[in-house]
Amino acid sequence: MRITHHSLVEQVIANVESRMRQIAESQGRVSTGRRVRKPSDDPAAAGEILSQQSRMNRIEQYKRNITSGLSHLGMTENALAEIRDITIRTRGLAVQGANDVTSAQGRQAIAEQVDGLLRELASIANRKSGNHYIFGGNETRVSPYQPIDGENGWLEQVVPRYQEQQSPVELIYGEGERAEVTLTADDTFDFGDGENLFAVLFDLRQALADDDGQAIGDVLPRLDEALDNLNGVTAMVGARINTANSMLDSLENQAVSVTDRISRLGDIDIAQAMTKLNEDMISYEMALRMSAKSIQPSLVNFVYL
Repeated sequence: MRITHHSLVEQVIANVESRMRQIAESQGRVSTGRRVRKPSDDPAAAGEILSQQSRMNRIEQYKRNITSGLSHLGMTENALAEIRDITIRTRGLAVQGANDVTSAQGRQAIAEQVDGLLRELASIANRKSGNHYIFGGNETRVSPYQPIDGENGWLEQVVPRYQEQQSPVELIYGEGERAEVTLTADDTFDFGDGENLFAVLFDLRQALADDDGQAIGDVLPRLDEALDNLNGVTAMVGARINTANSMLDSLENQAVSVTDRISRLGDIDIAQAMTKLNEDMISYEMALRMSAKSIQPSLVNFVYL
């Protein structure tokens, strides 16, 4: 078979270009630190990397959900602590008002304090976390209560604005895993057999204003029952916070595992990559030398020199 000078030149050029492409590939791997930069580099590994990246995206979304839930639960826990404090202070005032030595004037002054606590309680009941009402349940855009002032300057009513059957909001924390992150107003302020914390404080204020020691004393067990309910709700929120933190820790561990898997599939061994790059450069130089000997005089020889 006759090999022409033209054919020989084409072979030489093709050989040199092949070595140059190998160098470019090796340099790309070293500069990016990635072994698999496109599907054709390793189709099986590329498919697994895409699968793991999708999993990582889901993990990151779950983490954002939990972080948002923890923020809401933290504000709820703080609000419950304030409500509990108001209830305890109210109970102290009731004990003081029920004392027979307390005068009618003294009871009137205590009634004024209870009215102030009622306003504090109504404010907390309508507190927001971001744009959502903490005790709104699934009706997070509607304030749970509407305070109405009376002509005498006292708070006359605190009217519920929520539907009779509120439901809590759930966030997705993982594959098929959901958790409640909101409380409803009736979870928090309703207790016992149709009792309501606002109604208890209104009754106490009225009993104080009426200078009725017996009626004042009758409010004390109702306040105790309200405190028991608040303690239970607070414990429930604390348990939700612990669960959310545990799930967040688990997701963090999963993220580390997925990141490691992606790295092992697609990253290079830098020592091996540098060795390969050096080998490619030596191979390129050898190709130039062989080309220079095969075609003389030639442009290859000029380039090599």
